[in-house]
Amino acid sequence: QLRLTAATDAELRISDGLQKFLKGGSQIEDRPGLNTASSSYVAWNWVANKGTTASNSNGSITSTVQANTTSGFSIVQYTGTGSAATIGHGLSTAPTFIAVKNLDDTSSWYVYMNATRANNANTYYMRFDSDDSQSDTGAVWNDTSPTSTVFSVGGEDTSNKASTNFIAYCWTDIESYSKIGQYTGNNNDDGPFVYTNFKPSFVLIKGLDVGNHWVILDSTRSTINPVQKALKPNLTQAEDDDANMAIDFVSNGFKIRGGPSGDGGNINGSYIYGYMAFAEAPFFGDGVSPVT
Repeated sequence: QLRLTAATDAELRISDGLQKFLKGGSQIEDRPGLNTASSSYVAWNWVANKGTTASNSNGSITSTVQANTTSGFSIVQYTGTGSAATIGHGLSTAPTFIAVKNLDDTSSWYVYMNATRANNANTYYMRFDSDDSQSDTGAVWNDTSPTSTVFSVGGEDTSNKASTNFIAYCWTDIESYSKIGQYTGNNNDDGPFVYTNFKPSFVLIKGLDVGNHWVILDSTRSTINPVQKALKPNLTQAEDDDANMAIDFVSNGFKIRGGPSGDGGNINGSYIYGYMAFAEAPFFGDGVSPVT
């Protein structure tokens, strides 16, 4: 088990948490924070390759990959070398969002997002456990953009410490299913509209040029517009039901309703924001039925 986002722990082995993945979900036990009586939980799930992995030698480091090219998602394991390297990700197009974690040490999750306040997204990173803006300190991604076969890492402990195990979750844009991009806030209650070409069911937002919180909004917890039950994954606090962080999910994107009061600056200040969105009912082409 890895504790995502707000935690920096190394990989943990526990006996009373997630037991196994099932075809339609998962089996869990009574781990506090996972299955406590009378508490409500949310889970977001991406299908990889049904547990089947493959060795990938496209990069200078051989990786172990479980990839779903249809949905643009892969899970990548590799061992660091301590010097600049490339790593095969198993997708057919360049990843637009990558989250990397050192499995052996106390370390942040480091995030690449193909959205930036400058021109070179490959020089920047963000951390899931931090509200910091994008940083260009060091060379987490070796100042090199991902390609259709590999992503790059520098020689730093953050993404490539020698003889250390890492995991990376990689996503790429899939038309009518997923979109990673950016928008500029207007610091107004009538916020901008963000075009995705689908109705979202999940949106993750982070200010790029301002120190503010990560925000997750979804249509499972907020079943009608405005969608305003927000979670801040860099914190451990409970869900916020906050109109200042409200958005509308519409047929071809999302409309920002929150801001500028209170926590509204997390999604609509006078700043640039990156986002990751996934569709409620993906539509994969002319004459193809939508699927959930």
